[in-house]
Amino acid sequence: MGDPSKFANIIEYNVLMYVLGALLLSECIIWFLTLKGSRDSSKKHSDNGTFWLIIIGWCCSVMSGAFFRSQSMPQAVRNWLLPHFTYYIGIVCIVAGIIVRCTAVGTLKHAFTLSVQTTDSQHLIQTGLYGIVRNPAYTGSIISLLGVACAYGHILGIIGVFVICLICYGVRIHVEEKALTTQFQEEFEQYCKHTKYRLIPGVY
Repeated sequence: MGDPSKFANIIEYNVLMYVLGALLLSECIIWFLTLKGSRDSSKKHSDNGTFWLIIIGWCCSVMSGAFFRSQSMPQAVRNWLLPHFTYYIGIVCIVAGIIVRCTAVGTLKHAFTLSVQTTDSQHLIQTGLYGIVRNPAYTGSIISLLGVACAYGHILGIIGVFVICLICYGVRIHVEEKALTTQFQEEFEQYCKHTKYRLIPGVY
């Protein structure tokens, strides 16, 4: 990822590195703030291994764009680049994704966990971004990850991130919504009817 030659100038490279640093820092802060709650013995764990699926998928997505532009790829493959303006779209998407994810996590507060967990005292949050889509924290992550791929500007990188996110977050959401249905029953079913889309309004 540390190859300035892949960018139009050193400023673009530095901007991407700073934004990637902000993305990583935001995830570390979220991890730190939710770690204590994740160890609560009163919580019902229903993760089914999706925590590690998300971690691995996230890491692979961050590296995807750089991988397809690396020297390990044939020159013909490295040349499958998108127009330069996708770099700027990528930077905007990374920042927007960080904002969306942090806002979603802040809305849930102590109810947010990195693994799928529920408690008897937990409330179903339906306000803020959760009134628009059911999984806005994942929406934010996906926007940022696609933004990283766009910033590198490689077609296969973007396709790779899309496929990884489709699989990893698709499985995670299925497991999570099953746990929420068990926990909240009719309340969650009504919420799904009111907030129809899981990630993207009008699409999915």
